[in-house]
Parts: sequence; C-alpha cells; structure tokens
Amino acid sequence: MENHSPVVTIRKSENKANTMSSVDAFTPDLAAVYARKMVERESRGNGDQMNALERVGRRCGMTARSLRRLLNGETRDPGIAVFGRIRAAYLDLCARQIAALQHELEIEKARNADASLEDIGREVEALAEKVRQAKGR
Repeated sequence: MENHSPVVTIRKSENKANTMSSVDAFTPDLAAVYARKMVERESRGNGDQMNALERVGRRCGMTARSLRRLLNGETRDPGIAVFGRIRAAYLDLCARQIAALQHELEIEKARNADASLEDIGREVEALAEKVRQAKGR
C-alpha cells in the first residue's frame, strides 16, 4: 500500500522564524545608530569627540577613523562581523548603564525603604535579563 501524502513546498520567505535574529536585522544604518549612541554617551563635551571615537572604536575593534567613516555614511557596507562587534559593544554599554542604575537603587533602598523602589528594582532586573538574552544570541 502506497502512502500518497501531498507534497508540501515551503518558500524561503515562509521558512523564516517570526523572531528576527541579529543577522536578519543587520543594516549598515543600524550599525551607525548603535555607534552614534555609544559615542554620544562616551563624549565628555565639545572637545572630546575624537577621544570618544577612540574609546568606542577600541570597544568595537575598529580604528577611530573607521568608526568616524561609518558614522558619516562613508562606509557603504560595514559587513556582518563589524556589525556584530558594534552590537556587542552597544549591549555591553547597556549592561553597564543598567548596573549603574541598580547600584543607585541599592543606595536609595538603604537610605529609604520604599515599596516603589522595590518595584523599580524588579523592572530594572527584568531589563537586565533582556540585555543578557540579547547578548546570548
């Protein structure tokens, strides 16, 4: 007895998962957005732009010149490896900011036992977990 099950074809567009991985979300513009945010946070004022580019570039495994060219749109396609390093550095920055916020909350909790601080602490911890998950991709 033969099994006459229908043949099902799956198109490439239908075979993708609903969640986007970092590779699917890769665009040169997104790499520049991450890099720009890091430079803005790292910069300590008007005269510190080049130093900020140097520091962020080191975190991303790039030279300051390459990073500046990416920010200025002179790099057409930075490549997935560069995007991955920039994204990893950005997520590290997010994790450091969350850790600083958690530290501030602990100081405030020690000064004043307030239930709302406990709620905020739980929300910050949930955010930290999201960043850890994003780093694990």
